[in-house]
Amino acid sequence: MLEVKIPIEIQGYKSKVIAGLSLRQLIAIGGALITALPIGVLGHNRISSDILPWFIIFVTIPWVLWGFITFQGMKFEDYIRSWFAFNFLPQKRVYEDTDGSLLQALHEELLEESILQQRIENGEYDDDQEEGNNYI
Repeated sequence: MLEVKIPIEIQGYKSKVIAGLSLRQLIAIGGALITALPIGVLGHNRISSDILPWFIIFVTIPWVLWGFITFQGMKFEDYIRSWFAFNFLPQKRVYEDTDGSLLQALHEELLEESILQQRIENGEYDDDQEEGNNYI
């Protein structure tokens, strides 16, 4: 029986080029091979056989990270860019003094109430005028 797997969301679809790998992953493997093979061939007689494999691994790690790693829906370079911006660039932080603004709002409300009370005592206050119900 034929079975077709459909991703939950269409944005989750990634086209596969060869052997289930995307073009980005194939480029990463090619870049890793292009950098690792010359180091392995040319360094075979010049670098100790204990150190050479570790050197090749450290040289190819950036290619593998670039091609295969995604974090919270971001590609590796986007994640590194956002991490760097968050940790090292100045952040715009908005400061709001909630206690001060709350006290100021309370003060303004009490002030309006005292003004209204004075208008009532002086006979200047009219319910119809205040509510906008001016009838002729």
